[in-house]
Amino acid sequence: MLFNKYDEKSIENYGKKLEGTTLREKKIDKIMKEADKGAFNKIVEECYFKIDNNNLQIADFPEAGVELKVTPLKEIKKSKDSDVLRKRKGLSMKERTVLTTIDYNKLSKETWETNSLKEKAFKILFCFYIWKAKTSNLDYIFDLVNLWEPNKKDLEIIEQDWNIIVEKIKNGKAHEISEGDTLYLGACTKGANANSKRPQPYSEELAKQRAFSFKRSYMDIVYEEILQKRAQLKENKLVSIRAQDKTLEESIKAIFEPYIGKTVYDIEQELQIKSDESKELAKHYCYLLSNKILGIDAENIEEFKKAGITLKALRVKKDGRPLESISFPTFKFEEIVKEKVWEESQCYNYLVDNKFLYVIYEITTEKKSDYDKMTDLEKKKHLKLKKIKLWKVDYLTLEEMEKVWKETKRVINEGVEITEKDGKSFNNLPNSKFNKVGHVRPHARNKNDTYPLPTGGKLTKQCFWFNAEYIKNEIVLKEE
Repeated sequence: MLFNKYDEKSIENYGKKLEGTTLREKKIDKIMKEADKGAFNKIVEECYFKIDNNNLQIADFPEAGVELKVTPLKEIKKSKDSDVLRKRKGLSMKERTVLTTIDYNKLSKETWETNSLKEKAFKILFCFYIWKAKTSNLDYIFDLVNLWEPNKKDLEIIEQDWNIIVEKIKNGKAHEISEGDTLYLGACTKGANANSKRPQPYSEELAKQRAFSFKRSYMDIVYEEILQKRAQLKENKLVSIRAQDKTLEESIKAIFEPYIGKTVYDIEQELQIKSDESKELAKHYCYLLSNKILGIDAENIEEFKKAGITLKALRVKKDGRPLESISFPTFKFEEIVKEKVWEESQCYNYLVDNKFLYVIYEITTEKKSDYDKMTDLEKKKHLKLKKIKLWKVDYLTLEEMEKVWKETKRVINEGVEITEKDGKSFNNLPNSKFNKVGHVRPHARNKNDTYPLPTGGKLTKQCFWFNAEYIKNEIVLKEE
């Protein structure tokens, strides 16, 4: 007998024999088809754990109530001095962890107490392996095998996420579900392609086929917590800010509420922050002040790390127009043209994997030029905390950004056209007039900071940006 199928520890101990080895070393020689994403998981299930392949909505080890997930890690630059163990190892999650396909009809009739997700998500044997491009699945090295269950605090947020998804289905809006709706538990697209659709119970409109999944940012922390437990590190530097009986968003609002409408000068006085008036007001001053209001650096907030929430201090004019634009990470031209599916693109994953806590500060002068002429002390008295917004991308924004992504790919594939006007260079990548949401423009240190083009030559590094008018209407002025 390989293991006792009724005993979760016996199953885990058998799984741990994979650590540091490959399938080839385990005398398993079944090679997967590269196009079949779930094939490696199936091979480990069938050939190592001897689990019969089936599509039943029950745990892989039903007698022990344990689900098996064979989960890929990708290599990143090692950071030897980091407090984060996975960064020291140079490893991060490659993708979200898909749990189980969503049946809209069935899910609409479930309650949290009777939900079928628990069979697939609440007790998992993770087999983490190191994925490498152009490497046979027989040679992937298993890094870590460990039994895992979500803790009470995580489970509460997972329940809130589940309720958000179910509520949309019950309201006949399954077609409006977005991975950006939730924090830890997502509803990712699933099927032969992005056009795979199925009926929903309370609307005639077909909805994309989806599956429950744990988000990549959440899985990074799950992996880190397992590493810390293995290393017997008791100190957890992450701090929870979620108050009892409140959602994370309610907890954040409660922290900032006493300061809404006050100038940053008055906030400094209340928080007893000593500032050196002889020094120039730092560009990231509002970000630092926002951390002071939180009472902790946002980088050390547990829920922020697990949900992929980034703190952004945004200064706006009196009409709501932002002073600073919002950019995405730069993309490589040779890589973006190889992206075939929007839901697997760098742009899409950035939008759905990340949430932003926008702390919005408003300049109270009628003209920004008047503000610019002020001393730093005067600026603090004419800059007030207007509002906060925990922003998550919705399905309409994703649809518009998909159009920008497609047009960008088309232009790069056909060859970027450069024109000169008044001593400045312009290209034909989608600009801010392309649609109401986003565009592409440079994001480089200087004109020599470039990436190669697939058609030959080089171009200044570019990235996707949100349009200023979109930021104004969607983030600054939009009521909750």
